[in-house]
This record gives sequence, structure tokens and C-alpha cells, in this order.
Amino acid sequence: MAKKQGRAASRKATRNPSRVVSGIIGGVLIGLAGAWVIWLLLHQFGTNIPLPPGLPPAPDNTAVSQISPLAAEGITIAPASQAPALGQQQALLIAQQLEPDAASTAKQTTAQYVLVTYPTTSTPAAHPNLHDTPAWLIEYHNVPLAPGDSSASGQSTYNLYVFLDASSGKELVVVRV
Repeated sequence: MAKKQGRAASRKATRNPSRVVSGIIGGVLIGLAGAWVIWLLLHQFGTNIPLPPGLPPAPDNTAVSQISPLAAEGITIAPASQAPALGQQQALLIAQQLEPDAASTAKQTTAQYVLVTYPTTSTPAAHPNLHDTPAWLIEYHNVPLAPGDSSASGQSTYNLYVFLDASSGKELVVVRV
């Protein structure tokens, strides 16, 4: 019996530290894999769970609906798949500097990253020829008309659509309706 106790004691005493570390690392990895599988399953069924920090967001391939006043002008928009060089907050700041009156008085402001197509149809060209150009579309909704503005036909507000180049921030097109 003394011999059995000696073997058990010697086994515990000679435990290799690298085996302990490997066991801890393996347990952590199994736990992370389990959390990942749970996250995938929950995301599969439409639960809106945020991504863990450090992971890139999934591409948003949702359809972009055409805006009727823009379509009437011959402007079409499509979803953009590449990441823009210019961030949304930067685009909003540039648009605010370019159109300060609309930015300060609009009831609602939205921004979306799109591909814009607006072919030139007249000579000389009133705007650049745009074909699937990555751009930020900044929309100012319900901008009150300035006193004495005669451009309105019985309206008290207008919408302003500003297209900014997504890489340089340069104003491409402005449409007021």
C-alpha cells in the first residue's frame, strides 16, 4: 500500500506545467467556439445581437430604394459594397459646411453611402458624368423656405439632396425639390 501512495504522490509532483497551460488554453478555445456557435444560431433567426469588438460588420446588401424626385431628374442610386474612404460623420460635416442653411434648419437629416449614376445629357454639361460613382447622399428634409423666396409654388418647405464624392468629399451634385 505504501508503494501505491508513492506512485500517486510522484505523479502529482511531476505534473508538467505545459500540460496545465495547454489544458487551460484548450478550455478557453472550446468556450469561445461554443459562444460563437450560439451567436451564429441566434443571428441566423434574425436576433439583432451586436458583433464582438474587433470584428468587421457583415456587408449590408440591402436594396436602396429610388427617390422619386431624384429619379425624375435622371439620377439613380444603387447599394455600394466597398467601404467608403470618407466616413459618415465626415460626410455630414462637409455637407453642413457646404449647405449651412439647410443643415441648420432641416427637420430631418439622413446620410447613406450609395453608387450614383447621373449621365450628362446636355452640352455644355451642367454636372459631371457620373456612372456608379461611390458617393454619400446627404438628405435634408423639410427645410423651411427663406422669407421672400419666390422659387416655391405654394410650399413652405423643400428637400435638398447633396451628393459628395466618397473618397474626396467633393460636392458632385445638389438637387433641390
